[in-house]
Amino acid sequence: MGDDFPDAISDDIPTTKTRAVTAAHISQHSDEAKQDADQTQRDRLTDLFARQAELGQFYREQRTTGFYSEEPITHCTTWTRAIVHECCELDNELNWKPWKNPRPLDANREERLLEMADILHFFLQLALDQNFSADDIYAAYLRKNEENRERQQSDPRYRP
Repeated sequence: MGDDFPDAISDDIPTTKTRAVTAAHISQHSDEAKQDADQTQRDRLTDLFARQAELGQFYREQRTTGFYSEEPITHCTTWTRAIVHECCELDNELNWKPWKNPRPLDANREERLLEMADILHFFLQLALDQNFSADDIYAAYLRKNEENRERQQSDPRYRP
């Protein structure tokens, strides 16, 4: 089986020992890959937060009166409404109107992608204006993801 499995038996019939060694090997590499993926995602999320913060600063410097001159926390309802409206624009691209002839979704992939980017833009600004960092959002997401997973696992309707 190669150098990765020094104690494994190399015939074609899996034994308890080969299964245990293989599982440990896969688990170790899976954990390493997950850590690498986690770091890459955090780096990307941190980059997005930094870019949005720079854009917000640019707006404040360019528009020194009115909306952008107010305290950032006062903008939050504007950003939540913008998110809702961008979601509605995405809905339009997802053929939600049953009375209209639907467009093939592959024909408007770019439009859907840009609506998603708009949603993300306003989400990031909303987070920044509440003094949430990329790490705060990442940690909250992990907690919520685990809570949602546990909720499904504890529901007897979804047990195998």
